[in-house]
Amino acid sequence: MMEISEAIAKRKSIRAYQDREVGDEDLARIVEAGRWAPNAGPFQLTVIRNPALRQRIDQKTYEAMAQSGNDFLQQRAALPGYRPLYGAPVLILLSTPRQAPFGAHNAALAAQNMILAATGLGLGSCFLISPTMALNGDANAELAAAAGLPGDHEVRCAIIVGHAAAENKFSATERIAKGVVVHID
Repeated sequence: MMEISEAIAKRKSIRAYQDREVGDEDLARIVEAGRWAPNAGPFQLTVIRNPALRQRIDQKTYEAMAQSGNDFLQQRAALPGYRPLYGAPVLILLSTPRQAPFGAHNAALAAQNMILAATGLGLGSCFLISPTMALNGDANAELAAAAGLPGDHEVRCAIIVGHAAAENKFSATERIAKGVVVHID
């Protein structure tokens, strides 16, 4: 595994995957990295490898994006060949109890740890918010239950993991550092 500073610099959002499984040992290391994230409350990591269930979540997410009324999401869904889970062989849902005050923070920190672990193992990954549209709320309770989510939980975010495909037409080619830095000495 590479050094953390190298993984941070090399990490990028992969939006196209090879039709190739992620090894059990690598997946266990990625999940364990998520479990060691800083947190201020409970969270659940739900690892979905089942192709039929991933397809159901992908389709429901696609439909929700297309019907969202959000210009960005609708434009994304209208791209030729677009699929919200990008054909990744592993989907990891990060959920917390609905009333957890820091649930989104806990999930995002665990997701970041897992994304960096995947990068360190030479795997591709991508942080996703869109599956929340397919799994949260009363209208999605059946799919959420099929995905192993407790009834009092909501999905805060997700990541996908796999071996990056050579062509990655839905991703930016170059990464740049973002954010404003202010030093007060």
